[in-house]
Amino acid sequence: MVLCPSNFLLPTTNCNTGRCDMKRLCLCIHNHQPVGNFDYVFREAIDRSYVPFLETLSRYPRIKVSLHTSGPLLEFIERDSTSTYLDLVRSLVASGQLELVGGGYFEPILQLLPERDRIQQIQLMSDELLRLFGRRPTGLWLAERVWEPDLASSLARAGVQWTLVDDNGFEKSGLRGPDLTHAYVTEDQSQTLTVFPILKELRYRIPWSEPEETLGYIREFGEDAEVFVYGDDGEKFGLWPGTYDHVYTQGWLQRFFQALTDAEDVTTVTVAEAVSSLKPRERVYLPTCSYVEMEEWSLAASRQKVFADLCQKTSPEERSFLSGGTFRNFLARYPEANRMHKRMLFVGSELGNADSEARMHYLRSQCNCAYWHGIFGGLYLPHLRDAIYTELLTAERLIPERRLGTWLQDTDADGQPEVVMATKHQVFFLHVCGGRLVLWDDLRQSWSWSNVMTRYHEAFHDRMLEATSQSETHRVTNIHETLRLKDPDAPGALQFDDHMRVNFIDRFGPSLDAATGGEPVMKEYSAELGQTWARLEASGLIVKTFAPSEGGLRVDFEIGAPQNWYVCELNLALWWEDRERSFVADSFTIGTEAHRLSVRTSSPIHVELSPIRTVSNSESGIETIYQGMTVFIALDLRTSRHLTLEIGG
Repeated sequence: MVLCPSNFLLPTTNCNTGRCDMKRLCLCIHNHQPVGNFDYVFREAIDRSYVPFLETLSRYPRIKVSLHTSGPLLEFIERDSTSTYLDLVRSLVASGQLELVGGGYFEPILQLLPERDRIQQIQLMSDELLRLFGRRPTGLWLAERVWEPDLASSLARAGVQWTLVDDNGFEKSGLRGPDLTHAYVTEDQSQTLTVFPILKELRYRIPWSEPEETLGYIREFGEDAEVFVYGDDGEKFGLWPGTYDHVYTQGWLQRFFQALTDAEDVTTVTVAEAVSSLKPRERVYLPTCSYVEMEEWSLAASRQKVFADLCQKTSPEERSFLSGGTFRNFLARYPEANRMHKRMLFVGSELGNADSEARMHYLRSQCNCAYWHGIFGGLYLPHLRDAIYTELLTAERLIPERRLGTWLQDTDADGQPEVVMATKHQVFFLHVCGGRLVLWDDLRQSWSWSNVMTRYHEAFHDRMLEATSQSETHRVTNIHETLRLKDPDAPGALQFDDHMRVNFIDRFGPSLDAATGGEPVMKEYSAELGQTWARLEASGLIVKTFAPSEGGLRVDFEIGAPQNWYVCELNLALWWEDRERSFVADSFTIGTEAHRLSVRTSSPIHVELSPIRTVSNSESGIETIYQGMTVFIALDLRTSRHLTLEIGG
């Protein structure tokens, strides 16, 4: 027998035969809520999922669990004096039932960060777990289980001994079936890391199948099987639709823990105990991967169904060699995600290596949820994007010596430079393609006026429209296998944009209607820069001169296009107000008390206002979400070919 650090006696593995006396089951639970989520969502998750799970676990002392709690969730729980979560964790850690699992503190996708930030996020989590519970973790939970090969050296340098990666990645390396019930070692630059496969079969069985069925699946494996790893979200145990009644009221979790307690051939161990008692079977090199659902979501909508159909048609033996997209695809699919990510890196480059209050806001902005979209990703949730920008702009405001002025820089990593205009209180990015303002950030308010979401076509839109019945089954089902309609008005609200929702988009036409509905000008504008201004010109059509003002922006238009009407489209992060949508004015305000903009023009203009609403999906179902306001400003070129517009908060 081997004595593990927790004083738990484990059956040893025979080094010659690879056989062990009992089958080990690792249960790794991941509890997380993103930066910026609503307080009531935190509380509901704690009350209906996280705490009931731990309370149930405490009644079954022979069951061991590895637990990851993200930094944003820990911060909320510390502020919420009514929660028993921390006390439950301390008690279970002290009794040896619970292993603390580390991670990036603010739950970032580590691969998207500079090396220094990767290490700091991991060490920050380790320090916090030591402060709160008196223990440092030995392993790490990968956010969204996103793996890239060079991550091994980063984790090793941060002191991480092990991590979990979905079996999808191991299968792409040629492993399958019984091969997935062992520990492996991988390396990058000779920095080694123990890796375990998370079994998709267990993810789809727990907590949906009856406990004996899950144990039966484990027992089907031969004596050589060493360890079975389950790793998934804690929200499955009470927060996902229908699961609270299933898991707690109907007693699934008690039955599961009791079945494991009674089992004579299956024992639960923490991942750290598995690491200490098992030798890695062999060295593996895993490709870039995540769970298979993520590989589908990151593909373009038009390709997701093709990929899903191909997976269905392919035999299980061959299916593992089908690869979908990677997490980085989200930065290509959604310019809004890429803009946030590159804005984060922009602020990081301004910060340098200084440790400060600004750096903590910067690290908090790296929380992954607002950077992607699937059933779980929150890119379509304005409050999560707002939170990212709030942290970024607060960090930027606190930097003592930022670069100010106007210059060219490739801010979105598309190979072409953008115009950057930075003042003490504002930052603007202008794209020469279309002469558009793609970013407008107010540092004093920590608010991005340009934080608006484009209405993209998503694969689930087609499934929604094709559905013949919206009724939900009474049986509790895996949310990956169902389509729920949370908002009955969603099908009628479905619209798709043919252009990105940014600002100062130019259109021309012979009539007002023709110009408003016409194609945007998307040619490359020439750029001329001054210290405090930038001039963008589309030869023969328009010259726009942008100059930051004290609280906003002044734009001068000189229009030469041989048309009767000019229309300028703005898309702004403003809440809709009950007001007239169409009017003629030379000054007006838009927005609500929290965030309001004033607009003044040198001559009367035609104004058309409309809300931007997207139809998006989440674990609770498909719903309609307000994203911002479109403002069409139209000038009759038969009366004037010059316009000055001033806009600001």
